[in-house]
Order: sequence, then structure tokens, then C-alpha cells
Amino acid sequence: MTTIDDIARRVEEADSARSARRTKAAQLVGELAHERVAVVQRLADIDQQIGDAIAENGDVIAVDELARFTGVSAADLAQILDSRKQSRGRRRKGGAGFPPGRRGRDRTADIPEPQKHVDSTAEDSFAVKETGTP
Repeated sequence: MTTIDDIARRVEEADSARSARRTKAAQLVGELAHERVAVVQRLADIDQQIGDAIAENGDVIAVDELARFTGVSAADLAQILDSRKQSRGRRRKGGAGFPPGRRGRDRTADIPEPQKHVDSTAEDSFAVKETGTP
């Protein structure tokens, strides 16, 4: 008959082998996922550069001509051109001479002042709520 210690040892051996495989699997997936993120970012950067080059040189060479010369389909080049990020430097920022927008605005100016009753007190208000008469 198997002893309690033998059972514990067998379970531990089985768990350690499984744990080692799980660790290796998690490490491999993590490593590959990190590599994938880097590759995707690199491809996005390349697409941005291609799109910028097409846009900057559109006055001297059309997408159709680029497709003919490079062997890249016109549809792919057009998609890259359309999906590229626009330059961030062209956005107007509010400053002097611009009406205040949502940022920096004093929002407390929009809150109405509470109404003041000249001849009433807190006790009067309480009496009206309780009895319905002043």
C-alpha cells in the first residue's frame, strides 16, 4: 500500500512538471507578444513614412505612377495614404484673442446663486414643510 508521504511526493512531482511546462508556455507567449507589439509599431511607423512621402511628393508623382514604378498596388498605396496620421503641428490652439473654451473657464460662473428670501427664516421654511402653512 502507498504511504501518505509517497502520495504527497507523487502529487508534487506531477505538479512540478506541469508547473514547469506552464512557466515555459507563459514565457514563450509573453516574449512573442512583446515582439509582435514591436513589429506592429514598426509597421505603423513605416506606413506613416510611406504616406508622408506620397503626400509630400504628390505634386510630381501620382499614386498610379508610384504603383507602376514600385510594383505596390495603387489600392495599397491609397490605403496607406488615407490612413496615415495627420501632422499634429497644424492644429490651432486657443490663446490670447480667442474666446475662452472649455479649458480654463471658470465654471462657477454658470452656477446660479441661491434665492434669498428677505422676510423668511430657516424656521419658517421648516414650518411650511411640516404643516403646509407659514
